[in-house]
Amino acid sequence: MKKCIKLLIIPVLFALLACIPKAPVADFKVPDVKVDDTRGKALFSKAENLFSTQKYNRALEAYNEYIVKFPESDNIPSALLRVGNIYDNLGDNNKARITYLRLINNHPESIYVSDAKLKVLEDYFKQGLFEDVINYSSNIFSENPDNLSGNYLSKAYTLVGDAQIALSQPSDALVSFFNAGSRNTENGNEIIDTKLNNAFSQLEDNDINFLIESTKDNNLKGYLLYRIGVRYYETQKYKEAETVFKDLIKQIPGHENVKEAKIYLQKIYKNSEDKVHTIGCLLPLTGAFSVFGNKALKGVKLALSRFSDERGEILLNLVVRDTGSDPAGAARAVEELVKEDACAIIGPMGTDESAVAAKEAQKAGIPIILMTQKKGITDSGNFVFRNFLVPEMQVKSIVKYAIEKKGIKRFAILYPRENYGTKFTGMFYAEVMANGGTVVNTESYDPSLTDYTDVIKKFIGVRTHYADKELSGPAYADEEQSNHIDNNLNEKNGVLLDFEAVFIPDSPAKAGLIIPQFKYNDVKNIYLLGTNLWHSKKMIKMAGDFMQDKAIIPDGYFGEKDSDKMRNFVNSFLTYYGEEPGFIEAIAYDTAMMLFQTVSKPGIRFPESVRNELVKIKNFDGLTGSTSFDGKQDAQKELYLITVKGDSFVEIDKD
Repeated sequence: MKKCIKLLIIPVLFALLACIPKAPVADFKVPDVKVDDTRGKALFSKAENLFSTQKYNRALEAYNEYIVKFPESDNIPSALLRVGNIYDNLGDNNKARITYLRLINNHPESIYVSDAKLKVLEDYFKQGLFEDVINYSSNIFSENPDNLSGNYLSKAYTLVGDAQIALSQPSDALVSFFNAGSRNTENGNEIIDTKLNNAFSQLEDNDINFLIESTKDNNLKGYLLYRIGVRYYETQKYKEAETVFKDLIKQIPGHENVKEAKIYLQKIYKNSEDKVHTIGCLLPLTGAFSVFGNKALKGVKLALSRFSDERGEILLNLVVRDTGSDPAGAARAVEELVKEDACAIIGPMGTDESAVAAKEAQKAGIPIILMTQKKGITDSGNFVFRNFLVPEMQVKSIVKYAIEKKGIKRFAILYPRENYGTKFTGMFYAEVMANGGTVVNTESYDPSLTDYTDVIKKFIGVRTHYADKELSGPAYADEEQSNHIDNNLNEKNGVLLDFEAVFIPDSPAKAGLIIPQFKYNDVKNIYLLGTNLWHSKKMIKMAGDFMQDKAIIPDGYFGEKDSDKMRNFVNSFLTYYGEEPGFIEAIAYDTAMMLFQTVSKPGIRFPESVRNELVKIKNFDGLTGSTSFDGKQDAQKELYLITVKGDSFVEIDKD
C-alpha cells in the first residue's frame, strides 16, 4: 500500500515542478567584484601606506595579495604600476619591466599605460639593452601626440637619445635630444642642452651637412645651420660661416637663431675689412726648372713692390713656397697654404707640378693661377685658372693677321720631325683651313741637320713653276689664284711659287740656318712665319738680313714696346735686379698684379669671392697683352706681332 502511495506522489511532484516558470539563461551574469568591498579597500589602502613610507617589501606583499584576491578590481592597473615601481626601487629592473608589460598588455585602456611604457624604456636602458630602448620607443611615438604631454615625450626622446649615444649613433641622438628639448616645458632644459651639445660635438662637418640636407623639420634645420655656422666661425672658416648664416636667414627667416646669425655676419664683415690677405706663390726655386722659377719670383716680387707703392699701405701677405720642381713638393705646398688661410695661389709652372697643384687647390676651394702650357689643365675644376702663352694663341694670332690683314691665301709648312714642330704644324694647318686659307705643301726635315741646302731645294723645287712653262690644270684655273702666283714672280729668273708664306716652327739656331737658304735659291717674296722662339737676338744675328719686313712673329711679351707702362716695368726691373726682364718675368708680374688688384677690392673676403672676381676679368691691360678669362678660366690674350727692321725687332701695326 505504501509503495503505491509513493508511486502516486512522484508524478504529482513532476507535474507541480513543470508549472514553475524557467529563468532565461541568457540574462544570467556574475556581478563584478569591486574594490568597494571593505576588505579590498582596506588591503589597497594598507599597500599604499606602506609604499608611501618606502616599506617596499611589505608593500609588495600587500599589492600582490590584492592583485590575487581582487583580480577584477579597477585598481589592478594602479597596483601593477606600484609593483613595477617597487621592483625598480629594489633594483630588479627585469621584474619591474615584466610587470609594466603585464599592465600594458592586460589593461590597454588604462590611464597608466603611458606611464608604464615610459618605465619600460627606463628599465631597458638601466639593463643596457639600448637597441631595445630604440625599438620599443615606437610604441610611444606611434601614439597620437595630442594624447601625450610635451614633458612626457621629452623624457621618452631623452631616453632614446641616451641609448643612441651609448650605441655611438650621435647623428640620431642629436635629433632625439633636439626633439626632447623642443617639447620640454619643465625646468631641466639645461641637462638636455648639455646632451645636445655633446651629440653635436661628436659629429663631423659632413655629418651635420647631411642632416641639414635630409631633415624636413625647419626648426632642426635652422638649429643645425646656426650651430655649424658658429663652429665655422670659431675655427676661422669665415667663408663657410658666412654661407651657412646667409642660408639660415634666407631659408628660415623666422627661426629663433636668425638674430644671432646676423650678429655673427657683422663680425665676419668687420674682420674681413681689416683682414690681411695671404697669397701663396708656388714656384720651382730649386731642381730642374729652377731657372724659370727664379725668373718668375722676380716678377712677382716686383709686382708686390709696385702695387704697394701705388696703393700705400696694403693688407697683403705673400707666402712663397719652393716646389723643388717636384709634383709631391707642389702638393705639400698647397696643403701648407691651405693651413695658412691663403685666398689665392700663383703658380706653379711645370706640367706635372701644375696638374697636382690644380687638383689640390680645387679640392680646397682656393683659386690658383697656373703658368703652364699643359693642355686642358683648367678642366681640373672651376677654381683652376691659367695665365700663360700657349701654342694655340700663337697660331691663331699669326694666321688671323696673315689672312685678314695681309690677304695671304696659300701657305706652306716646313717643320722639324720632333714634338714641337709636329704639334705646331697640326695646329697651324687646322687654323689656316678654318679661316678659309689653303696649305699647299708640308715638308719635314731631320732636326739634327746642320746644312739645309738640300731641304730647301726639295721644298721649293716641287712647288716651283717657270714663266715659260704653260700653266694648265685645275690648280690654276682660278683667276684670283693665278693673280697671286703672278704677284710671286721672282724678277731675276722668273721662278713662280704657289705659296705666299711659309711657317717654320723651329728654334733660332735652326730657323736661322734655314731662312737664308730661301734667298740663296732666289726666293724673296714670301712671308716668314714663326713662333715666339724667333723673338731672339740670335735670330737677327743669323737671319735678320733675310727677314726684313717679311717676318711675322707672335709673342706674349715685347719689352721694346714704346709705351710708358713697358718702359716703367723694364726700368724698374733693371733697377731692382740689374738685368732685363723677359716673358717669364712679365707673365708672373701680370699674374700677381691681377690677384693683388682683385683681393684689394671691397667685399672680397674669401677664396670663393676671389674666384668669382677673377672670372670677371676682361681685357686686363698687362705687359703680356690684353687678357681675359674664358668660360674655362683659361686666359685669352691679344698677342704682340713682331717683325724685323734693320737689326731690331719692331711691333707690327695691326690696324
